[in-house]
Amino acid sequence: MNSMQNADTCNHPEDLEFEKEFVEFYQAMEDSIASGAEEVRAQFGSFGLVLGLPPLGEGDMSLVFPLKRAYPEMPADPLKLCVKVAKQYTLCRDCLIEEEATTKSFLDERICVPRIHYMDPSGRFAIKDFIEGESVTSIYMRFDTFPVWTQSLILEGLEKFLSGLLQLFERKPECKVSISPNNIYLLTEGERFRSPMEFVLIDPGPSRVKNYEGLSFDKYWNDLLPNRIDKYKRTGYLQWILPREVSEAEREEAKEFDIFRDLNDDEILAIMDIADSVEFDTGQVILREGTVGESFYLVMDGEVMLRKGLYSKSKWQTKLRSGSVLGEMGFLLKVPRSMSAVATTHCRLIEISHEKYEDLLVKNLPASYKLLRNISAILAERLYKLDLAHQKLLEAQERAAC
Repeated sequence: MNSMQNADTCNHPEDLEFEKEFVEFYQAMEDSIASGAEEVRAQFGSFGLVLGLPPLGEGDMSLVFPLKRAYPEMPADPLKLCVKVAKQYTLCRDCLIEEEATTKSFLDERICVPRIHYMDPSGRFAIKDFIEGESVTSIYMRFDTFPVWTQSLILEGLEKFLSGLLQLFERKPECKVSISPNNIYLLTEGERFRSPMEFVLIDPGPSRVKNYEGLSFDKYWNDLLPNRIDKYKRTGYLQWILPREVSEAEREEAKEFDIFRDLNDDEILAIMDIADSVEFDTGQVILREGTVGESFYLVMDGEVMLRKGLYSKSKWQTKLRSGSVLGEMGFLLKVPRSMSAVATTHCRLIEISHEKYEDLLVKNLPASYKLLRNISAILAERLYKLDLAHQKLLEAQERAAC
C-alpha cells in the first residue's frame, strides 16, 4: 500500500480483520481510561499484552504504552519495555516494520535508539526498550535553572548528537527522522541525568519528507527550537515540520486559487511573504482534531483526507486536492480543530499562521482584509451547502413518515 487512501479502501480480508482488531483495541483503551483503569489488555493473534494507561505518547502512525505483562512471556524485564502499537491502516503497519531496519542502521552508527526486542511479523506492534529520560523540550524550558556547568554539558552533548544525526542523514537519506525536541531525550537515572550525559532518539521511524539542508546546531537551538516550543505551548500539537520560503513558482500557481479572488499581484505577494511552504509525507497528520487552531493551509499538491472521530472510528470523511483550503475556522476563531486532516499522499502545502497574518492587519494592508473576506465567503458557501443537505434530509424523513 502506498497511501492512506489505499489503506482505507483495501478489501483484503486480512487488512479488514486487522482494522477491526485495532478499532476494538482503541475503543477498549478509551473505555478503560474513562473508567479510571490503569491498564488495558490487547490481543493480537496469539500474542497477549497488558499495557499501562495512559499511553506514553502518540504519533501519526502509532501509540506507545508501558508494558506490564506479555503472553508468551518476554525474556527481558517487562518493566523496562514499552509497546508501540500501530494504528489500523496498512500504511502504519508497513512503517512500523520499516522502523526495524532504521533502528538497526542507527545502532550500527552508534546512535542511541530504543532496541526492538520483538516485532510482530504483520507490523501490528513492536516491543522496545523503555527509555527513562527528559525531552529536549522540557530541558529547554527549564534550561536557565541548571548550573552553568550542567548547561555547558547539555549544549556540548546535544550539539554532538544532532551533528551526528545530520551527517548520517546526508550519507543515508533513507534514515531521515524527526529531530523534534520531543523526539530527542537526555537519559536519566532516577531524578538525575546519566553520567556521562547521553542523548537518545526516541522514535527512529523514517520520514523521507524531512529537509534539513543548511541546518546547524546554532540555528536549531537559538531559532527553530524556541519558535517550535512556543507553538507547542499555544496549540498543544507536537508536529515538527521545517518550513521554507514560498517559491516564485508556488506564488504563480496560487494566484488561481479561489482564496485569492480579486487580489492583485502585489496583494498576493504580500500574503505569500508571510507564508511558509511545508511538506507532509503519506500518513502524517496535518491538523489534529481537538487541538487549538493557529494556521490555515492551501493544498498545492497531493491529497488530504478530512476525518471526524478519534482513530478513524467514524466513517465520515472527505478528501481535498489542489486549490483547497483547510483549517480556516481555527485560524479565524482560534478554537479547537473540529476534525483531523491526514495526508493520503505526499503533500505540499502553503501555511499561513494567525500570528503572521496579524502583522498585516497592524500594517492596515488591503490584502489582509480581502483575504479575510474570501475566507468568510468560503465558510459561508460551505454552510449554505450544509443547510441544503440538511433540508433534503428533513424532506426525505418527512416523505418516509407519510
